[in-house]
Amino acid sequence: MCTAALDDLPDALQEKVSVLDLEVNRSGPTFTIDTINQLRMIYPKDAFTLILGSDAASKLDQWYRADALQKIVEILVVKRPGQAKSAFTEVEISALDISATQVREAISKGGDLTPMLSPSVRTYIKENGLYGSK
Repeated sequence: MCTAALDDLPDALQEKVSVLDLEVNRSGPTFTIDTINQLRMIYPKDAFTLILGSDAASKLDQWYRADALQKIVEILVVKRPGQAKSAFTEVEISALDISATQVREAISKGGDLTPMLSPSVRTYIKENGLYGSK
């Protein structure tokens, strides 16, 4: 789905983004700190920023090895409209106030996803039967 979302970006921006399948190919539970550590081995000279939505950032303290994770990445929160300020660096963007939960609910009720998702992401969800779509 990530590569489908990239299709909607300008070409100049697409050239700066890589989509890797590290987590898909890992067996067992997938933890963010393990992914970051793997990325640090692949890209040893790079620093990493973990970009989270407000809802995920509010529960970061519950993540596996959250303290260790915060020591090896910068946390950047994309602030959802109407959400309280987090303890991390935040960026506000012009975006719809829509969560993944709302998308799943709309799909389960046969609702219209047009105002929620880009055309390529809607197609990908439908073609791959994600979230129970048909």
